[in-house]
Amino acid sequence: MKPVDVVCLCQLYDVHGMFGPHFAEDNPWVRLVKPEDVADPRAIRHALAFSPGPEDFAPYPNLQMVSSVGAGVDALLDHPGLDHEIRISRSIIEDQAKMIACFALYYIAGWQRRMWGYPEQQAREGWAILNLTPPNHFKVGVLGTGKIGGELARALVGLGYQVTGYGSRARQEVGYPVLSGPEGLSTIAAESHAVVNLLPLTDETRGVLNAGFFAQMRADAILIQLGRGGHLVEADLLAALEAGRPALAALDVFAHEPLAPGHPFWSHPKVMVTPHVAGDADFAVTARFIAEGIAAHERGEAPKGLVSRDRGY
Repeated sequence: MKPVDVVCLCQLYDVHGMFGPHFAEDNPWVRLVKPEDVADPRAIRHALAFSPGPEDFAPYPNLQMVSSVGAGVDALLDHPGLDHEIRISRSIIEDQAKMIACFALYYIAGWQRRMWGYPEQQAREGWAILNLTPPNHFKVGVLGTGKIGGELARALVGLGYQVTGYGSRARQEVGYPVLSGPEGLSTIAAESHAVVNLLPLTDETRGVLNAGFFAQMRADAILIQLGRGGHLVEADLLAALEAGRPALAALDVFAHEPLAPGHPFWSHPKVMVTPHVAGDADFAVTARFIAEGIAAHERGEAPKGLVSRDRGY
């Protein structure tokens, strides 16, 4: 391939340092450059981005495609400085769905068996069984039944859990039903012992985890938020936790990242915070996928991760 300069645009992480060595080893024709090292901004056709700043795209008038290092692209779709004509490609990594499914399973099984009660019991030298609920008596609602949600749902079914999915259309999958619409969402909220959000962020799903949803949840349920920060109305969740439903919230994604110092989530006794790590993929694998997408674009083809602006993913 003819060498291609790709500018790195990210306000949170050093994507040049994270991915540069892997491009250099496997696809040296992709030359990652920092904005300060770009000799001629007009020559830049490609950007590697994640959480770019408000003016990051302005210097590059001939930009053709932005490759996201992650699966989430709402920060790009909503970016006021990114013209609609510019392609956006998201990373689709085969192992990522399994990684996210395992991440969710940790919380689901942990809540089902009340595993987080045992450290406190151990500290006081207690010896008691806290919970023996079997999987087939534990209902899990999976919001979003695409590649990642489907992976999780199938794993849960295989372990004997009662699973109900939620998607854009109602249907029957192998081992579990998929509901849709407001009534389907209400059913999942009301019946699930664990609700896992894996929805894409669209106009229809923005703010879906709100006061109305929480009011319908069980008092003994856990919310596992792995979708996008824009799905969650944070003030509504804080109020709902104080009101007693849900009983616990495991949050991996936030409206503003990193989570600000002093944010109530940091110290809330009913909130478990992780720093957007549920779907972290191997840097080398991600770099190879992105290089394949850039190569496809350069050949005049559509990259595998091409995003539909109409759908939002």
